[in-house]
Amino acid sequence: MGIRNWPLVGMSRVGGTTTYYHPFFAKIHFFCLDGSGNKVDDKPIMQSIVEMQCSVRSYQQSKTSKTDSSPLLPYRNALLFLTRSTTPHFIRQITFARGGIIMSNIFLSTALIKLASDSAGCLESETECNAQVYGFRPTSLITMIAVVSGVLSAFLLPIIGAIVDYTPHRRTVGAFSALFITVVQGVQIWLTDATWFPMAILQAINGFMYMVQVLAVYAYLPGIGRRVGPAKMTWYSAVFTMCQFASQAAYLIVNIGFQFGFKLKDVAAAQVSQGFCVAWLFLTFVPGWMKMPSVPALHPRPSGKSLARIGFGQNWKTVVGIHRYYKSGLRWFFLCVVFAEAGANAFTVVAVTFMVEVLGMTGTQVGIIFLVTLLSTIPGSKLGQLIARKTNPITSWKINLIVFSAVTVAGSFILTGPERQSICYVFGGAWGVLLGWFYPLENVIFTMSVPRGQEAELSGFYTYCRSILTWLPPLVFTVMNESGLHMKWGMLSLVIFLVIGLVLLQLMAPWEDVLEAAKVNKMKEVVFTSSKPSSDSAGKD
Repeated sequence: MGIRNWPLVGMSRVGGTTTYYHPFFAKIHFFCLDGSGNKVDDKPIMQSIVEMQCSVRSYQQSKTSKTDSSPLLPYRNALLFLTRSTTPHFIRQITFARGGIIMSNIFLSTALIKLASDSAGCLESETECNAQVYGFRPTSLITMIAVVSGVLSAFLLPIIGAIVDYTPHRRTVGAFSALFITVVQGVQIWLTDATWFPMAILQAINGFMYMVQVLAVYAYLPGIGRRVGPAKMTWYSAVFTMCQFASQAAYLIVNIGFQFGFKLKDVAAAQVSQGFCVAWLFLTFVPGWMKMPSVPALHPRPSGKSLARIGFGQNWKTVVGIHRYYKSGLRWFFLCVVFAEAGANAFTVVAVTFMVEVLGMTGTQVGIIFLVTLLSTIPGSKLGQLIARKTNPITSWKINLIVFSAVTVAGSFILTGPERQSICYVFGGAWGVLLGWFYPLENVIFTMSVPRGQEAELSGFYTYCRSILTWLPPLVFTVMNESGLHMKWGMLSLVIFLVIGLVLLQLMAPWEDVLEAAKVNKMKEVVFTSSKPSSDSAGKD
């Protein structure tokens, strides 16, 4: 990994020091020393920096002064924190791509429900239809897809995490998952009454590949947080979330415009949406991943061990290390993430089925509700940031979970039929504020509570915690639906997971203690070596 990987936009040279202009750090001065401590020319650096010890001075370019007054920042062997992997610009591009993927699922899910209902003969029924297709009710199709995706993630993400950590293929994992998702989105353009079931299977696999994509991207985030500090990282997390939600809103506006302009029905709208999504991904995924760097393996692969054994073994060692050394902070955070993410992620899955079946909405109406929701995430993100500044990120997230639960309970009892469709727009706005508040705070707490030096490794574990129980809320909803219970009880079941997350978050240590604990890496030897740590090294950074 060399300086040639930097996304440089200009350079100048004075004496033996070269100034590079970087879009994230604005201006960077560097020089390198050989084994004798003498300054060397920068030409060899363009080829390799592995054998050198480099000292870096980085500072923001001043409009009035070009004097270097910043402190010296020493780093050895590799300047990973200055490569393009830490540049928020490229992560924003990939975030825009994910926005299109998520929103295309709305139109596809609505069409799948309609096609499955037609196959079961439910569209012609004027009363509640209990008919089944492929052994289940058509209204259970979308939640069953979520269950399959969640189970695949629970069993396979540890292996993907091992590939990211123990091989030099982090970028390959991200690029391959992006390619796979793009191809499947293209294949799903041919959604018809004869192909809906195979397309549903592909959608379940694509849900898993989406989590692989998230895992690859999250491996790059903690380094940014460590460099810029809590306040700046709070802002970056809000920007990333707002970018994703803004891209989702733009995607919805274009697709809803097509549906109104050409008066498309649900299936045709889904086909157009999938085609538009393919073009969207080519404009965002491709340039984003082409500019991401190839990162070397973080750890040597143990001989005689499979990636599956390494992956699950690493997760277990991570659990042990966190429980042993960070039980008052990081432990409760990850447990909270397991349940809170399960409830929040299942919300969008359950909401589509709820609006189509209970409120009798069309795909266009569902799209408009989600557009209202997405536009509301922008003030929600700012609200969460404001409360975090007035208090701290943990307190702000607690308030969010309380309000999220209360609004969901109210919506389950108020939105009872087609006559309440107009009220759903109000709840859509409220849920948007809460979702825009929810995700940035979670990301901030993670990036600032990770022990120094464990960022990349714990990013994979973080993604695993976010996905390990995503299958359970949809499964609970499916069981309730197949049992004949009203869907409002399925919506209420999501609150259980949010409340459990709140209780676990309440047990977390004060924010100042969490930040202090993250400064010392006490679990390095425990988690990422096969031998037991010595008594005098277990607590060293």
